[in-house]
Amino acid sequence: MVKISIALCTRNGEKFLRTQLSSFVDQTLQADEIIVCDEGSTDQTLSILEQFAEKLPLKIYKNPQQLGTYRNFEKAISLCHGDIIFPADQDDYWVPQKLERVYTYFKLHPEIDAIFTDALLVDEFGQTSGKKLWESFRFRQKQQEDWKKGKSLEILLDGNRVTGCTMGIRKSYFERVSPFPDSLPSSFLHDAWLGIMAAAENKIDFIPATYVHYRLHSEQQVGVKGIAGKPPTLVDRISRPHAEKVAPYLKTWNFLCQVREAMLDTNPKLSLEALHTKIEYLDRRAHLPETRWKRLKPTLLNLLSGYYHRFKDMDSEPLAPYLMFLGDLLE
Repeated sequence: MVKISIALCTRNGEKFLRTQLSSFVDQTLQADEIIVCDEGSTDQTLSILEQFAEKLPLKIYKNPQQLGTYRNFEKAISLCHGDIIFPADQDDYWVPQKLERVYTYFKLHPEIDAIFTDALLVDEFGQTSGKKLWESFRFRQKQQEDWKKGKSLEILLDGNRVTGCTMGIRKSYFERVSPFPDSLPSSFLHDAWLGIMAAAENKIDFIPATYVHYRLHSEQQVGVKGIAGKPPTLVDRISRPHAEKVAPYLKTWNFLCQVREAMLDTNPKLSLEALHTKIEYLDRRAHLPETRWKRLKPTLLNLLSGYYHRFKDMDSEPLAPYLMFLGDLLE
């Protein structure tokens, strides 16, 4: 019989924890165990957990030292015995059908190892304006259609769309991709790792439904970030130092090189064509020579290979690829 586990990480969560635990009690399909890894809470978090001990199958572990979000979720998931595991934040609310619906999807799709869903964004009082999580990081109809066509890895390379609290994963899959790498940038969290590795194997899918009320508040450790800043003007582009121009591409290139190394260290057999291609594209942009005429070959290669079209921002104008080409050539 398939067992279900919840992996809950806590740290000074007294403000919202009761709401989350109550939503576990109300699930139409109950978890067989709830593993809690606490990061040294100094408020009433542990007391609240104890209050729910008779209602929920809680197993509480107190970390002797703080591990951080990435490692604490790795620990919590590793302690789970269930065949299907659901990572959980301390400050959300799960609709009653969450476990049952995701579990049913796993049952109907034995080839899938990881599933994620959308979520409703709410404030600290649980109120919502109707906005959803996927809107905040632009996982739109077009991206969802491309995902179904096998482009999940390419989509995740543009930015993570897989949020941990909306996920369900198979224990067997976690065991294949753990231990989590030490070499990844600090911004690359557990859900990004679980999502991108499953995408590389084409074993991740999504359900376009909102089974989580994702709470936004000032005390959360990880939240939703919007798109900040504005593009530089033409005068800015021409006058700024070349090193400043290529700095964002160099940063992303380094980041993806680290990700690729970690992925191949974990599974050398992975086919990472989309990742190799994007790294090649960024390598050319990040290492453009100071001398303009020497930039002609790498910029033409990116243009003729279709990379400017392939990797342009989804909200950019149709002429954007050609402006990117001219920018690389002239700035």
